[in-house]
Amino acid sequence: MTIYPQARLTQLPIQDIDFPSSFAADFVSEFVKACELDNSGSEIYHSWKVCIMACRIGKKLNLDRNTMKELFFASLLHDIGGVMVGGHVIDLLTQIPDVYGQKSNFRIFVHPHRGETILGTFPTFRNISEIVGTHHEFYDGTGFPKGLKGDKIPLCSRIIRVADAVEIAAQVHSVDDPDEIISLLGIFSEEEFDPEIYKIFVDLVKNEALFDAVKNSEAVEKSIAELKKEMTDHHLLSSPDTLNRFFKMVASIADNLTSSEYNHSLRVAELSVQMAYLMKLNESEILTIRWASFLHDIGKLAGNRSVYRKREKLTDEEWLNVKAHPQRGYDILNKVAGMDKIAYYILYHHENQDGSGYPEGLKGEKIPLASRIMHVADAYDAITSNRPYHRKKQQEEALSELKKNVNKQFDPNVVEVFSKFLMS
Repeated sequence: MTIYPQARLTQLPIQDIDFPSSFAADFVSEFVKACELDNSGSEIYHSWKVCIMACRIGKKLNLDRNTMKELFFASLLHDIGGVMVGGHVIDLLTQIPDVYGQKSNFRIFVHPHRGETILGTFPTFRNISEIVGTHHEFYDGTGFPKGLKGDKIPLCSRIIRVADAVEIAAQVHSVDDPDEIISLLGIFSEEEFDPEIYKIFVDLVKNEALFDAVKNSEAVEKSIAELKKEMTDHHLLSSPDTLNRFFKMVASIADNLTSSEYNHSLRVAELSVQMAYLMKLNESEILTIRWASFLHDIGKLAGNRSVYRKREKLTDEEWLNVKAHPQRGYDILNKVAGMDKIAYYILYHHENQDGSGYPEGLKGEKIPLASRIMHVADAYDAITSNRPYHRKKQQEEALSELKKNVNKQFDPNVVEVFSKFLMS
């Protein structure tokens, strides 16, 4: 097998990729919303609500533009370390609202540090990662995981602490009356919150109808849309290399939560890129295929993730859930400015050559070439990996299985190129 390293990383400047300045805000907000869907697929908007309230507090504090952007992204991503196979850390936080119980629960205790570790791999996210890592620190030093106190806690973390506690309290006590929430939080406000920030929060609730911005899904969607207009950015995800690493991070999260084999999407990307290179596709298209391959299973993050780890036979309902992941991936990414082509390729990566695939039953050349390439790479990696429903096969057996399904599942030309690649 000859690897062509020149196919792996192109050097296209970001303006040639045509991602607009709203890309980072769009992508992060939609990614987070998908991760927080409950098992039925319903939106809970926890991090969006936290973001809206945190940014309103930040504006009252007259934070500068860069700090406001850090607050916006950190509040959206504050629970990224709490995305789990069988749910989300929000479920645990609403079940265990007291800090001492939270400290004794490993998944709750570790999620700020895990989020900081995930985001800290990106130089442009260093400040954001520190904010995420300290968003459960209490002003009196009794929080976690580091036990920081007072002004040792980053300002943005102190803001998020208030917004996060408010949103969780509203869920735990099923209240939407502003005075009742203030009364509930007032019991422990001196321990948990920076008093100046809490005072601003109370003022926003009483005098500027803060809760109107998060009172229902329509209000939340509208408030986030308005915030995103203010958060245009060409710095956080400012180069193909940074985007490569960011999409790899998203791929790793999806694979770790929904696959029995880690790095599945990274291997699919490697194989797809090598095929695209051998088929002499242009550099821009190779890069698009690489990113689509990284993100091809992003739809699995939405809804019930545990079904992808199930060893028993799937029920009809569970199988329908699995088959919905290309459509869900499309729905997530098609809302992100500049990602329409990648979303399109992901939508069709489980279509079969004979029209028996899903979600639309496309046939032959009606299926985008990039999707046909990803389909072969995805299938090969599945065959050569241990899965709940089969043991892995060796290269020769896997290739034989691909060839056996030419003109049924797979494009014969793509399989021929892939075969030459494996045999080279």
